Amino acid sequence: REVALRYGQLETRTPPRERGPVEVAPPGFRLREWSGDIAQQYIAFGWRTPPMAHPDTPALDLAGLALGAGRASRFYRAIRERQLASAVSAWDYTAGDMGVFVAHAESPAAQAREATRYLWRELQAARTVGFRSSEVARAQSIIEARWLRRLESMDGQATYLASWEAEGGLEQASRYYDALLSLSPRDLQEALATHLDPEQVAVISYRPNGAEPLAGHEAALRDLLRAEEGQDSSVLVDPSVLTPGSSAVIEAPAVHVGVRAERVERDVHVYRTAQGVPVLVLPRPGSPLVNVGVFQRGGSCVEPDGHEGLSRITAQAMLKGTAQRSGARIAELAEELGSSIGVSAALESLGWTMSVPVRHFSAATDLLGDVLQHPVFPDEGVRTECALALAEATRARDDMYRWPMRLASMAAYGAHPYARSVIGTEVSLAQVDAGRVRAFHAEHIACGASVIAVVGDITPDDVAVVIERAFPLLQWQDEHAPALVQWPHEAQLLHEERAKKQTALAMLFPGPSRFHADRFAARLLSAVASGLGGRFFEQLRDKQSLAYTVSAFPVERRAGGAFAAYIATSPSREEEARHGLLGEFAKLCDAAPTADEMERARRYLIGTHAIAQQSGGSVLGEMVDAWLFGEGLHERHDVVDRLAAVQGADVLRMARASFDPSRVAEGVVRGVIA
Repeated sequence: REVALRYGQLETRTPPRERGPVEVAPPGFRLREWSGDIAQQYIAFGWRTPPMAHPDTPALDLAGLALGAGRASRFYRAIRERQLASAVSAWDYTAGDMGVFVAHAESPAAQAREATRYLWRELQAARTVGFRSSEVARAQSIIEARWLRRLESMDGQATYLASWEAEGGLEQASRYYDALLSLSPRDLQEALATHLDPEQVAVISYRPNGAEPLAGHEAALRDLLRAEEGQDSSVLVDPSVLTPGSSAVIEAPAVHVGVRAERVERDVHVYRTAQGVPVLVLPRPGSPLVNVGVFQRGGSCVEPDGHEGLSRITAQAMLKGTAQRSGARIAELAEELGSSIGVSAALESLGWTMSVPVRHFSAATDLLGDVLQHPVFPDEGVRTECALALAEATRARDDMYRWPMRLASMAAYGAHPYARSVIGTEVSLAQVDAGRVRAFHAEHIACGASVIAVVGDITPDDVAVVIERAFPLLQWQDEHAPALVQWPHEAQLLHEERAKKQTALAMLFPGPSRFHADRFAARLLSAVASGLGGRFFEQLRDKQSLAYTVSAFPVERRAGGAFAAYIATSPSREEEARHGLLGEFAKLCDAAPTADEMERARRYLIGTHAIAQQSGGSVLGEMVDAWLFGEGLHERHDVVDRLAAVQGADVLRMARASFDPSRVAEGVVRGVIA
């Protein structure tokens, strides 16, 4: 009825479509290189591929996943694990009458040529020698889990319905999914052999200023690549057989009911292991996925001075091997379950999570338990993670959003732990070694302020038994909370100049902490100011044309909050944009938002909160945040009422308490004025 009301008068007809010219001649071997003010080198191979309806397209899709998705993939093991690149990927993208298959790497310039060689070698080995059956099964498990995650939300389902209707109908979707899950290693090899002709590839190289070209000319690059052809994969000793033990997923023992919850609070069943670690279980009947994770208070805030990045390196290096399994085996097992072990590292927390089809819950939990309790931290694995962290820290300087925000944080927090880089710095990462990583794990992770949480279509008592069996050694111990933030009494500025065509400016004002009641007023103020319909966007971008983009948002932390703003503008208009942004903050201190602004902001925040409840992962994160950092599990159910209770006068009071321009901390990355 609602659709008919809005669209019912539209004429039913086939719209005219003006298609672009069709390239008939093959592209040949093409190379394009250029340079810029960037820190990492970008390399990509691209081939033309057929459209969605072609029978080879599912095989090309799956081949991209098998080659480039996850820690067990060939690209990750052959290139990223060798510290030749900070990121590798492969995919087949189809649109209209043509597709493109891409293999991509981001690499330090000094390793770019070597990364290119290995990327090409793995592609050609897959094309000429083929895939293992375990590689295809792993990719199909990833496809299944991704499909389920996509359908978890209403937005995902609507997008699924519309996109496949545009491709010819839902029957096409079923056939495509069935094709993906029925493909064999030979199907993938034949598709690559047909469509990834080494003489018909486009090669792109975008390098930092001053870096050596990938090759002097096309013929020189073709000779370099030709030397890699005809070889087997560098990470698969014999592609015709499976690695011992890699063909089957973890066998999960039977679960026996016997444990009882110590309490049930707002649908969350609360247990505790023998070592005192809380276990939170929230049943979600009908959910095809189960989310399980281990989370801890601490993170960068508990690192020793001068060792920024240590907590994140430790959390990542735990995946490099345990007493029972190698790092490669851990990655294989996780991906055979349709998942990966996600690591989250922040200033105040660490987390390890998996999202798997419900039938794999016990196996996923056992794998998490092994990684959390029995890591061996091989020296080479720790060195690899340090090298990758250093590359990421270098790459962050190219990010015109993250880097000014980082500068603003350093200006605002000074010596406080909130000024630390979660990734680490060139100086701090040089201090990290396997010994320090092992010590950090023993002191803060094996025995820390942990919680284990599970959300999905599961029986809570059964879950408690699985958790108790999987985590017998993890111990509870509270962490030392960071000292309260002392905000600077004077304005602070950190800035850098780069050969960029834009200037990016970040501002931080003091704001409500995680425990302060005004945090809900800050959220409403953010919705009033930010977004496409917000004051900042309308005034600074639409009316004054001062910004490419502008945003504002609160930062809620235990020891002291902040209110952040970001604006990107032309280098020639930096001062205008800065004064314009400060002017908008001043207006927020002059008068409360209008009733219409408040109502729109409230509806937006309540609506997005409701939408987030469709995702088991979002619910898991909200539940854990309330337990570790909030006032209790009831917070999950109080959000709507707390937002509804905020009045315009509350927003005005919060703005006046925060937005003092004499105390603002700024981070600026200045571009070059043309």
